[in-house]
Amino acid sequence: MENEIMTTEHMENDEKMIMDLTAERKTSLCSLKAKTPEEKIQLFNIMNNPEKRIADCINIPIEVTDIFVEVVTCVNQETGEVKECPRIVLIDKNGVGYTSVSFGIFSALKKVMQVFGNPTWKIPVKLVPTQLTKGTNKILTLNMVK
Repeated sequence: MENEIMTTEHMENDEKMIMDLTAERKTSLCSLKAKTPEEKIQLFNIMNNPEKRIADCINIPIEVTDIFVEVVTCVNQETGEVKECPRIVLIDKNGVGYTSVSFGIFSALKKVMQVFGNPTWKIPVKLVPTQLTKGTNKILTLNMVK
């Protein structure tokens, strides 16, 4: 393989993972900008391990100023089907992160951005997580309040 261009076909799984880790991220969006080391630590912790789950905050207003969205791989435990899903972190005015892997939250958030533009929102947008139930299906979404 000398002088040959290495493609993903020639790589072991570990090498593919390293390539993915070092590649430019095009499957995530973060509106919160961190400049100081302290801000960077706070941002990492919000992205990696948010304090709250959106599903635990049904009917509780969240004053959102920023968002983090990334694509994650989800596996259906019953069928084994693999699909890409949006993982959303809403960041409130106090820097608290609220997370969910939810197409409903993702869809609502896209509409919020159509109305209010892209975050950072200097005046927080008050969003209330709600759960819609149809038969055995439960879908999370967002409502807006004053």
